Amino acid sequence: MRQHLIFLIKLVVSVGLLALVLSRHSLSEVTAALVSPRWGWLVAAVLVYLLSVIGGAMQWSWLLRASGLRTAPGEIRRLYFIGLFFNNFLPANIGGDAYKIVDLGRQEGCPGRVFCVTLLDRLLGLSALTVVAVLAWLVCIALDVALPSLVWILAAVLVGLLVVLAILVSRRLGQLAPRLLVRLRLPTVAAQVGNMVAEFAVFRRRWPWLGRVFVFSMGVQTLRIVVHLLVAHGLRLDPSTGQALQLLVLIPLLALLLTLPVTVNGIGLREKGAEGFVAANAGLPVPGTVAMEMVAFLVMVLVSLTGGVLWWRRRGLAGGAAATTRSS
Repeated sequence: MRQHLIFLIKLVVSVGLLALVLSRHSLSEVTAALVSPRWGWLVAAVLVYLLSVIGGAMQWSWLLRASGLRTAPGEIRRLYFIGLFFNNFLPANIGGDAYKIVDLGRQEGCPGRVFCVTLLDRLLGLSALTVVAVLAWLVCIALDVALPSLVWILAAVLVGLLVVLAILVSRRLGQLAPRLLVRLRLPTVAAQVGNMVAEFAVFRRRWPWLGRVFVFSMGVQTLRIVVHLLVAHGLRLDPSTGQALQLLVLIPLLALLLTLPVTVNGIGLREKGAEGFVAANAGLPVPGTVAMEMVAFLVMVLVSLTGGVLWWRRRGLAGGAAATTRSS
């Protein structure tokens, strides 16, 4: 009942935000931006996002192997694509991670380690996205490109992410955190954090290697921001150089906002953010900006369908194997 109630609340919030956006800008205004797209730009957006997903799978694979797991790279890529599919088609954006952790954890017999590596992968990705946005922010300052004061949130988010990473990977901070939680009378949480810190110990002597993985992650996140710029050109918004720089900051801010578990897969919050935040600060037409975010999301959904095919194929193979076993 609790899960159903949470889903219902998220659904109401999503519908309410969509209704708010459409009350100010009709659906016909938004769809007008889709009438004559430049298909070459949109195809390029799909290919760039696909490249970023392959890069994300490689990053997860490197972290898993560094932790001592020896799952075949092909299996890891398959699980990554299936996880992406579930992230887009389940009413919670952690559904895909849960699938990867359970499936691979069962195969390797160490779900705790898979959870920790997947958490590290997420933290590196969010940190890399934030750093890319901060670098673009600095370029905007140098070129006197206007940005809202809200961008200071990026600094706070980056500090918070780095603190969490330091607690998990640093030996000294990792020892202090469980002790503090025990003093706060949270022994169960302290034990869980202690177990996580122990799993992260394998990365403590690999800081230079983690640094290279982080730089690679910045490249992956940059590609995902570029998808939005390609879609903008595909919808004939044609942002100027200054507007493109603004989008390099605003799109990551919107992405961080979408991590809040208040809507169903960001639906409604994405469109409201495009209307009241991205368009307002980048000087782009609101209907076109809302359409841009909707199409960028559809690009991600389209690529994630590959994971759906892989999941269905595996399910079919498992069902065939079970039927063969029963008949024999």
